Amino acid sequence: MRRTEAIQFTKQPYIEDVVPRKIKSFKFSTFSGSEVMKSAVVEVFCQKYYDQFQRPHPNGLLDAHLGPPNKDKTCETCGGKFKDCPGHYGYLKLALPVYNVGYLPIILVILKCICKGCSRILLEEDDRRYFLRKMRSMKLDHLKKSEVLKEVNKKCNAMTATHKMKLCSRCGYINGMVKKVSMKITHEYGSLLLDECHNAVAGKKDVKGSINVPPELDSKTIYSLFMRMTDEDCELLYLNDRPEKFLVTCIPVPPMAIRPSVLLDGVKSEENDITVRLKWIIEANLSLQEEISNGSHPSKSLYLH
Repeated sequence: MRRTEAIQFTKQPYIEDVVPRKIKSFKFSTFSGSEVMKSAVVEVFCQKYYDQFQRPHPNGLLDAHLGPPNKDKTCETCGGKFKDCPGHYGYLKLALPVYNVGYLPIILVILKCICKGCSRILLEEDDRRYFLRKMRSMKLDHLKKSEVLKEVNKKCNAMTATHKMKLCSRCGYINGMVKKVSMKITHEYGSLLLDECHNAVAGKKDVKGSINVPPELDSKTIYSLFMRMTDEDCELLYLNDRPEKFLVTCIPVPPMAIRPSVLLDGVKSEENDITVRLKWIIEANLSLQEEISNGSHPSKSLYLH
């Protein structure tokens, strides 16, 4: 019987031994929620560090599948010790989509250009085809295509300017101005619709003040709108990636090698700052899930946490 070689652990990345190849192109992209989950080894959703036997809690931030938390433990994914295991990522699924603040300006630009009912571009069909041809032209470089995008934005914004409404030519939905107000994104339907509402509730003081508040576009609604956008409309808005990736639905949990625990007096452990922050997120996420399952609207403090 042939003797198998002993497993050797290394923190060096694995590189497949292949013949030299020519790179045709490369593309930078943002991880989607599903891609974060595929690259992870375990889901993290428990806020407890240890169980009643002082062992790392399963599906917790110190889960042994993420790597050994200290020198005395062994990784349950690869079997390596602390000095050998490179660590493995987990994932934390969020109860509601969260804006990626780095992409918030782009999110606003997209919302101003699409129908809030069917997710299609607000341009008429002739204009849509005209601008799409320009975006696909091989003669235009990045700067020229950026100028085309400005034209598209200008045309869409003019349709929903102050005191105006735009009826979608495809689904008939009413579209108004999109604004960022503090931590919210609002959608104003226009003065004509407000006048109709005022006439409808004339004499009813209890509801008269509430109609002056423009409806909010929450992150769940925006995520749904972006999911339904066509690839052609994404191309028209000069997007190199799917727009739903601009909202976070799943957080990667770093391996223990990045955030090791520190043993105090050989008994008590002190957790890394990253681990503590992730615990806060898990606690807020669990509270949010509980409110949603109870059928109540998430409180403002939790929604903005």
